[in-house]
Amino acid sequence: MKPVTNEQILSVLSILMTNTDWSKVDGDSLQENVITKAKAAGEQFLVFLQNGAKALASLAFRLVGIERDMTGWELLEPAPAEEGEFEPSIHEFLMDKDGGRCSGEEMVKRAKEQGALTGLRHAEAMLRNQERIPVEWQKYYLVFSEVWQGPGGGRLVWRLSWDGAHWRLVYGWLGCGFVSSYRLVASRKYQK
Repeated sequence: MKPVTNEQILSVLSILMTNTDWSKVDGDSLQENVITKAKAAGEQFLVFLQNGAKALASLAFRLVGIERDMTGWELLEPAPAEEGEFEPSIHEFLMDKDGGRCSGEEMVKRAKEQGALTGLRHAEAMLRNQERIPVEWQKYYLVFSEVWQGPGGGRLVWRLSWDGAHWRLVYGWLGCGFVSSYRLVASRKYQK
């Protein structure tokens, strides 16, 4: 692979500056998603360049079997997992009456009502290709509604959390409340 020269970099910046219709760009979004989050924006721009200077047309993630050791874990409420690929979307589940917080069990109930039925396979698929997760989702905890019981007992769900550099797969106890920074992940195939 031939290294990129400074002249090429300056040429690309000049082309972007003069060929972008800046009237179609929101200044607040530019500030929040590019200037403030420069490293993440750079990673997304790299994906764009590696894709032949084309935007990714789909958010489809390939589903495979669970890749972690699940010894001592029990799947209590499985989520349907289509074969092949799934395309995620995110959904708010809190209502005005909730005061910014609801229980984990209520969150799972609402996920079922909305058809936001995803699980560990979906979370791992997104984690494997995390550079494709939209940058604007980094401000949320992405929750997967499939319910598990861990080795120590208790009902829990998996979630992806942005740590400032990478997505991390962790679990959250349903006994804890879920707040406005959480979003349910749905498969477009099953959402209502």
